[in-house]
Amino acid sequence: MSPTAIHEISAPTIESLKAQVQGKAEIPPWVRPPLTKEELPWAELETLDLQLLDSTDPSVRQNLIKAAKKALTVDGFLFVTGTGVSNEILERNLAIAQYAINGIPYEEKLPYAAKLEEGSYAGYKLRGIWKRDGGVPDNLEHYNLESTSFENPKEHHPSKLLPLIPEIESFARHTYFHVVYRILKLVSLALELPEDYLWGLHEHNGTLGHSCQRFMGYFPRDEKDEQATSGIWSKGHTDYNSISLLYSQPISALQILTPENEWRWVKHVEGAVVVNTADALEFLTGGVFKATRHRVIRPPPDQADIIRYILIHFARVRRDLKLNPIWDSPVVKAQGKNAFQDRIDAGGKAPTQDEWLRERIRRTGHELYDNDRKTANGRVEEEVLGRKVEYYV
Repeated sequence: MSPTAIHEISAPTIESLKAQVQGKAEIPPWVRPPLTKEELPWAELETLDLQLLDSTDPSVRQNLIKAAKKALTVDGFLFVTGTGVSNEILERNLAIAQYAINGIPYEEKLPYAAKLEEGSYAGYKLRGIWKRDGGVPDNLEHYNLESTSFENPKEHHPSKLLPLIPEIESFARHTYFHVVYRILKLVSLALELPEDYLWGLHEHNGTLGHSCQRFMGYFPRDEKDEQATSGIWSKGHTDYNSISLLYSQPISALQILTPENEWRWVKHVEGAVVVNTADALEFLTGGVFKATRHRVIRPPPDQADIIRYILIHFARVRRDLKLNPIWDSPVVKAQGKNAFQDRIDAGGKAPTQDEWLRERIRRTGHELYDNDRKTANGRVEEEVLGRKVEYYV
């Protein structure tokens, strides 16, 4: 599928987004919280404008590709702008996230609880089902939508969400077919591949291929629980897909682990999307672009009592794709290694995206952090499908 075809698909999607806002269903608005006034150790991340991909000046494009390659190699995190999503649309979808998480009664969510034990996030991951340090229940809840959830909405969503599904679908489709597509185009060019190469490894059918759109909320906890968990809301980890997109919002809680092994805060950038590389992209690039270790901690004191609603999109390669390095890339060919070489040498094969995704989801929330397993730097390691995976405090 060519860039022209993708552009033709995505252009009316923006208009659809605008139309949905005009005729929106009535739900409580999302109220923008103030930025923190705390001076925090911020991560220094690149901000790249996706609109520069359309430049006719070769030097502009080359500088953009160079900056992307540096960001993906060093940090694995970057900001992108030029997404085609206005503040009005962003705030409306944060209101939908707020409603999906905090506006639907618990008993109406239960029939749509995700089958985590089967390796699926589709539906609700309900709050409090995982136990953290000291036996403290987790304080996060999310609602996950995949392409299949838009095919027969009445079977997949609570009745109170049904009037909002057209808006959700427009936003998810735009994120996938416009924003994800253009980011993958940039990453392909950074790998010295044809610009549509990585997009060709992703599914193009359905609202968002094999990807996942998530509405999520982190809820404040009391001081006792915060002390028991050292203020950590989601321990350091990598994501399981190709690239993850987080629409930037004002509450500071996300941290990344720098190459210097320091946790740094990710600052809010108005109108931007925070992008990070995930496991599948690390495997496909032979470790050239490493999956970024990140965590969520209690916000600074002036934001600590506010529910943090966020919008995330997890792009995934085709579920049947084996996660071997892309040797077509000169960069990967020169520097890459197969993450599953030991498994292959023993007569096995690299896992597919689906196998890796399901196994990691099954284990999520059940990591063991007892003192017998911790290393001196606080990390815990386990083997997943022949690959060592580290978790961080």
